[in-house]
This record gives sequence, structure tokens and C-alpha cells, in this order.
Amino acid sequence: MELYFIRHGQSENNALYGAEDYDMGNRRSDPKLTDLGRNQAQLAADFLKRGALAAPIQRKGFQNRTEYGLTHLYCSLMERAVQTGSIIAQTLDVPLFGVPDLHEVGGVYYDEIIDGVSSIRIEHGLTPAYLLENYPRLNLLEPIPAEGWWKGGREERAARVPRALRMLDLLFDRHGNTEDRVGVITHGGFFFCFFRAIFGLDLDETNQHLLPYQVELNNCAITRFSIQEARYLLVYHNRTDFLPDDMVT
Repeated sequence: MELYFIRHGQSENNALYGAEDYDMGNRRSDPKLTDLGRNQAQLAADFLKRGALAAPIQRKGFQNRTEYGLTHLYCSLMERAVQTGSIIAQTLDVPLFGVPDLHEVGGVYYDEIIDGVSSIRIEHGLTPAYLLENYPRLNLLEPIPAEGWWKGGREERAARVPRALRMLDLLFDRHGNTEDRVGVITHGGFFFCFFRAIFGLDLDETNQHLLPYQVELNNCAITRFSIQEARYLLVYHNRTDFLPDDMVT
């Protein structure tokens, strides 16, 4: 299995960071892509499209200088990831599968202050009816409730790395020891959990901010692992050379 982690394009929340008038109160619980984010996703899709599906994986091809040939594509059910995945799936003409476990750390929530007290507003994310109407290329890997895929509330820190391990098990069950080339549209925070899960790094530490290292993934950046018999080769990380400098976020 050749495994490609791809972060979603710039979201409306991402665009808030660094703004002079930044206000956490403008944060959305499930933001969409910005215009820049959609353009990033299309450039990523065009880059992934190059080369032939049948091109063999050889050591000289590990850097994807001649081919990608993705055969499967998965995405989180947060809207920015579904949007990014839909653009890539449309361009590559490959199936797109939505997986609840791929969501960003924390889940779909909004922390609002009521009478000076922090309160988590209960939300449930996108509904199956909304997804069917707006993202017809998306296939749900498993049924989701009519009210939305998210259980509500804020995800506990202790649930994050186990969720990454569970997602890796799913990928191995479906693609382990195959020639499949699998793309996974995910989120920056959750990718760090994946990275730790893959390499068995500090799996008992629930607060990643206490770790002496961090792994960044830019919007629409690509990280590649080559995996055979549970042996992981990190081929490259955070690749954004297909984006103009002023579009790297």
C-alpha cells in the first residue's frame, strides 16, 4: 500500500489566523473552504492526476516525479475535507469514501460564553441528506444518523490516538499488502495523531502540547508513506511544491 495523507485546503477558520482583527468568536464549528482553499485543492488534484495509473512503483519513483495513480480516496466528514476530497475525486475520477473517524481533533463543537461561563454548544455535523444533495460523489463507508454524523460535544483528548490507530487498522484491513495507492484527506491536528500512531510515539500521552516535538502539515500538503507488511517508510512530508509561494498556507 502506498499511503498519501493530504490536508484539506484553507478553511474559513484557517483564514482567521494571523488576521489583524482576529476574533475567536468568529470561529465556525464546521467551516467551508475559502476561495483560496478551493484553488489549492484544484492544484493538488491536478498535481495528483499527472502520470499513468499503471506506472510501476520503483525506488526512483518514490518522489512521484513521474506518477501518482491514486486508486482510492478517503475523507473526513467535516465539510472542508469533503469539499477537498470531492474536487480531487472529480479530477482523478476515483471513488471517494467518507469516514467519520477521520475528523479533526475535538470534533464538531462551538465553545460559547454564556453569562461568563464557557459552554459547548451541541452540534452534529453534516447530515446524510445534505451530503447526498451537495456532494454526490461521496460514498459513506458506514451509515450515519439522520441528525448528523457527529455525536455532539467536544472530543476527549484520550480518544484521539486510539481513533488514529483504529483508522490505520481500517486502512490495513482494506488495503494492506496490496498495490493500492490510497489518498486520505484529513486535518492538521489529526495527522499528528496519525504520525504518532504509525511510529508508536508517546501513545499514552493525551495532551500533544506536552510533547517535545510537533509535526506540521500545510493546507493541501501531501505526505507519503510506503507500507508493506506493517513496515513504514516515510518517503516525504509536507510537500507543497505544486503550489505557488503565495498560496502556501
